Amino acid sequence: RRAGRTRETREVMRMAADGALIVVDWEVPAEAAAGGKEDERPDVTEPGGIDRPVVLIVHGMNNDSTFGYVRSMMRTAADRGWIAACMNMRGQDGLGRVRNATPRGYNAGFTGDLRGVVERIGHRLRRKASPAGELDVYDGGPVFLVGYSLGANIVTKYLGEEGLHGTLPPYVAGGCALGNPLRIHSGTIGFPWNVVLGAGVKRSILQNLPSFARHHDPGYRRAMARALLAPTIGRLDDAASPYLVRNDNFPPYAQSIGYEDGEDYWRDSSSHRYVPSVSVPLLQVAARDDFIVFGQFARNLDRCLESPNVIVVKTRCGGHLGGQESP
Repeated sequence: RRAGRTRETREVMRMAADGALIVVDWEVPAEAAAGGKEDERPDVTEPGGIDRPVVLIVHGMNNDSTFGYVRSMMRTAADRGWIAACMNMRGQDGLGRVRNATPRGYNAGFTGDLRGVVERIGHRLRRKASPAGELDVYDGGPVFLVGYSLGANIVTKYLGEEGLHGTLPPYVAGGCALGNPLRIHSGTIGFPWNVVLGAGVKRSILQNLPSFARHHDPGYRRAMARALLAPTIGRLDDAASPYLVRNDNFPPYAQSIGYEDGEDYWRDSSSHRYVPSVSVPLLQVAARDDFIVFGQFARNLDRCLESPNVIVVKTRCGGHLGGQESP
């Protein structure tokens, strides 16, 4: 870490819907927008404390804010004078200090936590003095969303849900989705990656076992036991699906619990159903040698072409999130 260039801040947000704890790691540039002094960095946790663009990052499956590709993107944004933040999905703390406060972990289709974090950031944007009756005039912002892999699917789904109904906050200016499969179907992932990804989810379940153990419903406990014994990510999703957290895809995006089965979960989670409704510029980036998601991405590419706001970039190489280097 280059001392003095940025300031790192960790914040724990409690979601209003169910009390889930979401850890947000911030990286703030040294100079303040107004005075340019290194000791006048904006306080991003206070109302009106955000006076510049924000890059909000959503990490990939079984990852968190400590992973290299996340740290690289945060440092790149902060070095350019922007505020960088990474939303650790529920149960994914990175440092092992904040445990999941609910018996529900993250999944590929739940956009409620991202929606809550975006709204919190919106309340902290500095507003301009404006004529009476003129609303939503900001000095702070705008907010750009960057998602990786499963996080890319969540970002795309969120932008599509909000775009479809005209509810996207005005300070959200665009997004970037890297390694987005577009269509979620864990049953199509081949060996050995179906086993490797499943092992990562099991590790997350075990790390948050004290929270999950507080749920005394026998059906829930049996489902978690079957999930832990499942040999692949597809079988794990199918076992856990009746107890996964989800949200409606229409306002007010109410939170609820459970899918009929894995197929129902995969269908609801797939962002290719929502990408035609994206209403702000969205960059979709995929590498041809991405052995995990490129096949699904290519087969659903036509849905991206339905939206004039979506730009697709296919790189020759880079693998799955392997094409980013630290400056």
